[in-house]
Amino acid sequence: MNSLRFFVNGFLIGIANIIPGMSGGTLALVLGIYERLIGALRCIGFSTVKKLLGILRFKRHAFTEVEAELRRIDFGFLALLGIGAIAALLLTSKLIVYLLNDHHDATYGFFSGLILTSILIPVRMLKGFGWKETLALLIAIALILGLSVGMAEKQLERVAYKAGNETVIDAPAGRAAQLPTYWEFGLFFGSGALAVSAMILPGISGSFLMLALGVYFPLLTAINGFIEGVPRLLKGAISEAFLGSTLILTCTALGCLFGLLAFTRLLNYLLERYRNLTIAFLIGLMVGSLYGLWPFREFEMGIDGERIDTAHILPLFDVNLLITVAAFLVGCGVIALFARLGE
Repeated sequence: MNSLRFFVNGFLIGIANIIPGMSGGTLALVLGIYERLIGALRCIGFSTVKKLLGILRFKRHAFTEVEAELRRIDFGFLALLGIGAIAALLLTSKLIVYLLNDHHDATYGFFSGLILTSILIPVRMLKGFGWKETLALLIAIALILGLSVGMAEKQLERVAYKAGNETVIDAPAGRAAQLPTYWEFGLFFGSGALAVSAMILPGISGSFLMLALGVYFPLLTAINGFIEGVPRLLKGAISEAFLGSTLILTCTALGCLFGLLAFTRLLNYLLERYRNLTIAFLIGLMVGSLYGLWPFREFEMGIDGERIDTAHILPLFDVNLLITVAAFLVGCGVIALFARLGE
């Protein structure tokens, strides 16, 4: 029964993590597993990796050490949560991509409501606000605005080709054209590390950090591209989109592993020594991300039918505006209820 409960808890945390503004850490608090989760994550270190790799020596004592290490890090608990969270990501990613493409303005309005209301959660964590906190907040806003302006067009084009490219790879030359660049690999790696580290701070959403860094939508598309490419792979055909999606997901997963091993400790250190500055910086990231979530955009349709946004515009007073505002208010209400449950 506990196994099923932990799987369901992981599934719910996975749903929370895929929606920008909803914090998996806060939901873990609501479910009563936060302390156990963080305790288990903090037990994972480079020594864990060393002992797991030691099993390759095929010596009896190595297997004994691995078994003891898995018990120490509460592996059974983490594995059930992880399987549940991955199941949630696989089942909901296609739905969110559909909403972003076919109900763009309302979906962005909903996300904007989630993020805007979520800002109040870390604001209440502040124990004062001086010039240092203001500077940290402004630096974070400038960082996110710079990333949003510089990366938006490239990332949206990446979404477009991944969703529609079905070319089968016959030669190495065919692989190079649309694969992610080294810069994008670094961005996915860093985003994975940041997102998994966000779990130690209730109120901060890992998917929000990915959204702020411009990798949220490409990552969702990569998940869908991977799922759709598996049947073709079993038939012996490797599409360019599938290869690119696999590389993106692998790079992000490695970033998550690095975040577990190192970045969580850094974030813990910053929160213990520079709590106010760290929280102010996180608030700045949230404020800056609202620019990228503005619902009303000029757009073009790609050759594969994928929507590619090109510029922000002011809305017309019509039914679409009313629906978007209603979605925005629903997003605000969801986070308000979520925060109340967290208390």
